[in-house]
Amino acid sequence: MKKFSRVLSVSMATVLAAGTLVGVTGTYIASAESGASATVPAAAGSMKARSPEELLALLGERIKAKDVDGIIALQEPEAAIVNYDLSVIRGHKDIKAFYIDWFKADPVLTVNPGQVVIAGGARLWNGLVILRTASIMGTYTLEQTGADGKRESFTGNFCDTVQEQLDGSWLYVQDNPYPPHGGAAAASSAGRRISPSKAASLANSGSVSPHHH
Repeated sequence: MKKFSRVLSVSMATVLAAGTLVGVTGTYIASAESGASATVPAAAGSMKARSPEELLALLGERIKAKDVDGIIALQEPEAAIVNYDLSVIRGHKDIKAFYIDWFKADPVLTVNPGQVVIAGGARLWNGLVILRTASIMGTYTLEQTGADGKRESFTGNFCDTVQEQLDGSWLYVQDNPYPPHGGAAAASSAGRRISPSKAASLANSGSVSPHHH
């Protein structure tokens, strides 16, 4: 039989039928003669997180660099961020707008991961578990410029949810710096990631003081 190759889009059905994932990045190619799989190396610079811990570290690096597009690349399309008032910011468009506004406060964020729990997923015939979910829990400190132009410092807890992808990389599903650990009042007072425009709006309305740590 004449050998030929064709590029395949990897789907859950393809992976389960094959029984394994070969390689971790790039375009998956199948040979019609042998049925074997291979990968084309990913382009240089397309860094992906190979673990939940690495994903958290990459997010921290890109926040430090104020690299909005780099941050978006670490999020699933339907990812969400829980804001300080417990509202939920959903999807790439709104998450991008949120970070652009938040970076006006010149934030300095330090994250201290405490525990990572990986669970769930789909077990293949050979025992390999794919498409797992993980929770990343820990504490953080944040310094940023408040609505009055003064620097403010805050501390808090976080519990983020990340998802393993078909290529073995990990992406954010939910960034939650306000897990339930004292009720809505405690969450509202933690103060992480309040954009200058939002802080000013709340301060003017009298609903929340910009100095609330």
